[in-house]
Amino acid sequence: MTISTVTPGRQFFDTHVETIMAGKIDEMVDRDYTEDAVLITFFNGFQTPPPLTIKGRENIKKFFHDYLKTIGYIDIKSLDFTETEGAIFFQAKFNCNLGLVTVGDAWTMRDGQIAYHYGFWV
Repeated sequence: MTISTVTPGRQFFDTHVETIMAGKIDEMVDRDYTEDAVLITFFNGFQTPPPLTIKGRENIKKFFHDYLKTIGYIDIKSLDFTETEGAIFFQAKFNCNLGLVTVGDAWTMRDGQIAYHYGFWV
């Protein structure tokens, strides 16, 4: 019998997504992102064309508040996930107000928080 264990990176990911889905954006950003974090994304759900570069917790909070208003919800349909000592990478398909979307994100971690967040949309 094989016993499946949840890795620290997967636990971080699960908590991150659960907090977004609960609408607790400020809590998520304060807990998960370094003070000087940088988020670079190709999210195309805003009037400003991608790529977007967002620096610092306060600006990342604003981004995620707007992001959640745009997508409405996240219903993950598939997830490919991997991690290394200093990074988390995943690809996912999920339903939201925009329909079925495919995303890929890479997080460079520092002291247990996201220092650089790269996001891709298809």
